[in-house]
Formats: sequence, structure tokens, C-alpha cells
Amino acid sequence: MEKKINIFAQLFLVFIVAVSISTAIAMPVKAEGIAFNELEREYIANAKVLKASSNDGAAPLHYTDSNGEIKGISINVLEEISEMTGLVFEYHLFDTVEDAYSENADIYFSVLNQYTLHDTILSAPYLQSDTVLFYNRSCDPKDLDDGAFAGIKDVRLPNGIKEERTTYYDDREATIIAVNKGHADYGYGNAYSVAYYTLQNNCSNIAIIPTGKEERQYCIGVKNNDEVLLSIINKAIESIDKGRMDSMILDVASQVDRTVTFDMIINAYGKTIFTAGFITIIVLIFGIYSCIRTGRNLNIVNKRYVILSQLSKEHLFEYEIKTNKLEISDKVNTKIDIDNSKDIISDMLKNSVKDIRDKETAQSSHIIELPLLNGDIGIYKMYFSYLREFGGKVHSIIGKLTDISEEEKERKLLIVKSQLDGLTGLYNASTTKEAIINMMGDKDPDRVDALIIIDCDKFKEINDSYGHLQGDLALGYISQGLKSTFRQSDIVGRIGGDEFIVYMQNIPSVDFVRIKCQQLEHNVQELSQGIPINLSMGVSIFDKEITYEELFKKADDALYIAKSNGGSQVVVADSGDSRAADRDPD
Repeated sequence: MEKKINIFAQLFLVFIVAVSISTAIAMPVKAEGIAFNELEREYIANAKVLKASSNDGAAPLHYTDSNGEIKGISINVLEEISEMTGLVFEYHLFDTVEDAYSENADIYFSVLNQYTLHDTILSAPYLQSDTVLFYNRSCDPKDLDDGAFAGIKDVRLPNGIKEERTTYYDDREATIIAVNKGHADYGYGNAYSVAYYTLQNNCSNIAIIPTGKEERQYCIGVKNNDEVLLSIINKAIESIDKGRMDSMILDVASQVDRTVTFDMIINAYGKTIFTAGFITIIVLIFGIYSCIRTGRNLNIVNKRYVILSQLSKEHLFEYEIKTNKLEISDKVNTKIDIDNSKDIISDMLKNSVKDIRDKETAQSSHIIELPLLNGDIGIYKMYFSYLREFGGKVHSIIGKLTDISEEEKERKLLIVKSQLDGLTGLYNASTTKEAIINMMGDKDPDRVDALIIIDCDKFKEINDSYGHLQGDLALGYISQGLKSTFRQSDIVGRIGGDEFIVYMQNIPSVDFVRIKCQQLEHNVQELSQGIPINLSMGVSIFDKEITYEELFKKADDALYIAKSNGGSQVVVADSGDSRAADRDPD
């Protein structure tokens, strides 16, 4: 089972690297894409080397590696900003947070957005992370109230943590090591740092669970309230897309320098070592060397896979074609109705294999709808790669499911908003015209439809007498009256300031249209609460082949006649009837 997990981890890393490379190539970031104003361009042209500082021991956000070089996610972000803007940064790390902030620097990086620094303003966040609880496996995570908490010097304690139960350490790495050794019971930290130091220090006694309590957002602090520099940095941060940010995070995660310890070797390969003791000295030496090399590679790959899976918040899967077996991460079971989803996913993967049978396609993606445990339907983007045998035949597929339900809801909401008039909530002019033309195109030859153009009489006098606010309310009353009077199958829209349009399909008679128009004026007057709102209406009947423009002109000409005759009338084009409609249909 362990061997299978490790092999799956290797395959997953191949997939992650492939996706990361394609993301970096497909989404280049260019400095000339940022629109700097004249003041910002002058600042960049005259800028000196900017001193950037923070506290050490906050990997993978920032840290000093074994070669003495300052690296990390925040450094990658600053280098990206430098590439886009032309600003040059000089990095410094100090032993404590207090030392870093007391240093005369131009900017501070990896600053939590809830901190307030004297004479310093914060940029937009460039990275966010959930807070996770890490604890010694010997402890019960549900009963930590009286446990020993590992805190960091000069950093405020989380809410509810008792001062008398806290032991302070120099940095996050020290707190994790302390909890792993049992010197403290638990601590809190951002998901990136906890995962990084747990892997780097082989902390096998550490367990990690999300808290859902606090989302940490990391910003750049600009010293001396330098608004121009802040604006330049914010524009650069906004230009870094999610794919590029993910690539920078994975770049740091892939450089974890893990130490192989004697305890690790004994725990993993003790039986092999003692069995090999009965063989010759030469075989023993070779065996130890082989075990160390293999153990290091496989355990690092497996641990990276686990950590990357936790950080990505995505659902991983492997599908074996020959056995039609789909393995999917336990994490997915908390949301997706997996019993009813496995067949959907398997069928899509099988069909995708048929499509690429004779192609060299390495990666694919599909949008897929899956049933959720709460009865709703979730929308997911499924990324996957094909793993082939030596002969080129696809052996299995590995990939991930990314939940894009919220993004899809927002996209559809934006589409709906773009179709509506902001004041009345009816269709706007362009959407109304398009919908009417489509309905006219689908009209059955035996069906009779009608187009009504509605205009508010003396609307200017309402604005002048009651004010523009009441004028807007009058338009709202008309839109409410339209919604309550006409059928759901009718198209209702606002096409001008005080001009509205209705397209009625499949009308039984012209008198039916007149009655609806009379009902509309009656309903509007009931809603208006004393504001005199009278409506003129022109109607054209669509019973033979005619274009939208011709139909609209006939109704517009009828409206002109209604208003010329004093208003508050319904005139039907070509009917020979320009009688005023009764204001009260009852």
C-alpha cells in the first residue's frame, strides 16, 4: 500500500510540474502592460535602491537558505514587482519582528494586514493563507484548553490563549520543533509555514488541521506613508494573476531542503537493516546506501504530495483504465456526493481517452457538473493528464477537481446585470430588441403577436413639480405596473427615459391587448400614491411577415397619434380606432 501511495505521489508531481510550466508559459507578465501615471513614472526613473526588511524564520514566505541567500514566496513577489516596474530592492532579515520594524527601511514585506505600523501604510494583499492548528499527536485536539501553547516573541497571542500557559520561542520554526518534541502541546500558524517546517525538520509527531478561524493576508508595508510608491506596488500586485502566483508558490515548495535523520531511517527501514546484517559486509554497505537514497527520494516525494494537496484545497484523483477503478481523495467526500459522482467522472475520463487515442495530448481539462451532499449541483473544472505505457497506450489518468461554482454564479449574475436597466430592473434597450427579434423569428405563421410602445405623459412636469427623485419613483411605479399586468411569456423592457416597450405573443384578440393596456394604467395609478401618472400607448399587430423595424415604426406612429390627441390613450395601428382607452377598466 505504501509503495502504491508513493508511486501515485510521483505521478501527481509530474502532473503538477506540467501544469505549472504551462501556466507560466501561457500567462507572461509584461511591465508595459501597467498604466503608470506621470508622477509614478518620474518616481521610478529617479528611484534609488529600496531597502526591504522583515524578520527571519518565516519560511516559505521568506528565509535565509543554507547558502546565506534570502529566498521565499514574498521575495519572488518582490522580484516580480521589480521586473514589472523597474524598481530595485535590497533585502534584509532580522532576528525579531521588533528589530525589523525599528530598522530604517523603505518597505517591509510579509506584513499581516491586521497589524498597524507607525508611519506605515499597507499595500493590497498579495498572498492569503488559512490559519491551521498544529499539535503533538499524543494530544487530543478537542481538549487543548489547558495545554501548553507555543507562541512567538513580540507577536500577539490568538484570542482565547492563556498567557500563563504560553511558552515563547524566537520564530515559527522553533515553535513547530518544540511541539514535535513534546515541549509544548500545540500552536497556530499560517498553512504555508507550518507545512514547510514540518517537512523540512521531519516532524513526524506533528498533526495539522484547519481551524477556519482566521484568514491571514500578507501585504507590503510602505514607510513614511509614501503614497506614490504604494500606488506603484499596488498596480504591480494587481497585475500578478493567480496562475503566476501559484507557480511562484510551487517553486518555493519544491525547494524544501529536508534532512534525513537516523530515527527516520530506523522507523522506515529498521527490519531491512537488521536482516541485511546477516549478509556480507559489502552487501550491507550497499544496502544501507540504497535504502538511504531510495527512502529520501520516495519520502520527500510522498510528503510533498500530501502538503501540496493540503495547500491546494483541491480534490485529487487517479483513474486506472484497465480496471475501471477511480480513486479519489477523502477530502472530496466532505462536499461532493461521491456515490453518485464516480460514474459521471469515470465516463468522462473514458470518453476523453477515446478522443486522444492517436494523439500526443499530455493534458486536458473539462467543465463538469457534480451532485453535492446538500442536494445542489456543483460546477467543477477537471484537469487531468494521461500516463502512458512504453508502447504509447494510456494506462491511467491522474488529475484534480477545482470547485468553480462561485465563479460561475458570479459570471451568470454579471451577464444578467448587463441585460437589465439599473433603475427599473426591466430589460435594457439592446437586450429587449434582441429578445423581440428572436421571438419574432420563432413565430408560428398562425400566431398573432402585438408590440406596445408606452410613454409617460408630461413626465417633465412630474420632474419639475415633484423633483427628480419622485420622477425616478414614477418610472419605478410604471415598471412595477408592467410586471404585474403582463404575462411571464411577454417581453417587457425600458427603451428610453420614460419610454417602455412590451411584446405580447399569441394574443387572442386586439381587444385583449386594449384591456391589458387599460389594466396597466389602472395599476400604475394605484401604485403612484397621488402622483398623476398618465400613459399613452401605441400598438402594432404582428400577423403577417414584417421586420422588427417596420413593426416598431407602426407602434411608434400609433403612439404619436395617441399623444397628439391629448395623451392617456391607446391607439392600435391600422385599426381605424384612435379612441382613448378608459382609465379604469372596471
